[in-house]
Amino acid sequence: MNGSKSLSQPAALDLNILPNGNHRFCSQQPKSSNVVPPDAIIGDCFLFRKQGNQVVGTYYDTKTLGENALCLQGTFKDRFYGEGLEIIGGIGRQRIPAKAQGSRLVNWDKEGILQVAKAIPYGKGTAFGQPIRYRQAIVNFKRLYRYNLGTKLPPKRCLR
Repeated sequence: MNGSKSLSQPAALDLNILPNGNHRFCSQQPKSSNVVPPDAIIGDCFLFRKQGNQVVGTYYDTKTLGENALCLQGTFKDRFYGEGLEIIGGIGRQRIPAKAQGSRLVNWDKEGILQVAKAIPYGKGTAFGQPIRYRQAIVNFKRLYRYNLGTKLPPKRCLR
């Protein structure tokens, strides 16, 4: 989304007609219609690039400055459906959550906007822990607010 346009209510829009390009949706209602600095946003955000029905983006907790984040790729239908790679940071999750290993969706965030399942180790471990691949991820946009994009750009891809 370009410019300073913002919505003051959760995203009640048809995601299929969302224009191609970069977008940001966050869990907290904007305090003004011109929120640009990342430190002005509190809560969880989904920063993504949409091309047709294909989506690649990062879902992150703004309070951790992106240390607690999940790179997502998938498609839009009535919500986002896809898979994700948890980005392991110094304060992020250190190991795969037992509840997320099964096929039942569990909340990744405290607000229950992002749900994940089918977690497996991905690649080699780091000094901070083992990267986690979630083979199922769903983002529910009904509780997200549309924000202007700001200067941060979404990733171009998550998984190889």
